[in-house]
Amino acid sequence: MNKQTKGAIAAGAAALLLAGGAGTMAAWNDSETIGGGAVQSGTLSLSAGDAAGWKDSDGDTIENISQFLAVPGDVLTYSQSFTIGAQGDNLSATLTADASSIEGDGALKDALVLETSAKIGDVDLAGGTITSANNGEIVDVEVKITFNDVTGNVAQGESVDLTDFSVTLQQDA
Repeated sequence: MNKQTKGAIAAGAAALLLAGGAGTMAAWNDSETIGGGAVQSGTLSLSAGDAAGWKDSDGDTIENISQFLAVPGDVLTYSQSFTIGAQGDNLSATLTADASSIEGDGALKDALVLETSAKIGDVDLAGGTITSANNGEIVDVEVKITFNDVTGNVAQGESVDLTDFSVTLQQDA
């Protein structure tokens, strides 16, 4: 046999060996089903109860908040009851007034300071913290909006819109 024939036969044999082994790979494996079950997510909600109310610095009821003319030093107080929906293992959430829900003129908006307090029955909720233990309970929320003192005539004749003012229950990180 000549060298070319021997080379062709060797190349063909090598190609057959490589092609035949290319598609197979022997590897052992095994799996087991572990015992588990369905996992469900919890819930977090606030449902408004009795009608909200506004009071001025003297504790007098404000019938129409959009008619109130605030001056520096005024404290407006908003009160509302909510039913808590809080279901979930390890659930912790904080109840606060949402400053971003207040729209309006910059200087007046910047002069407002919000302070939120909450009670369930006669018990103050430290930091407004809600857990799943509070599920179904009524929380009484009070938000104080203080019009801080300003320099000169800053914020005079300006307005803020409390139409979409809201209280938020946000899960803690």
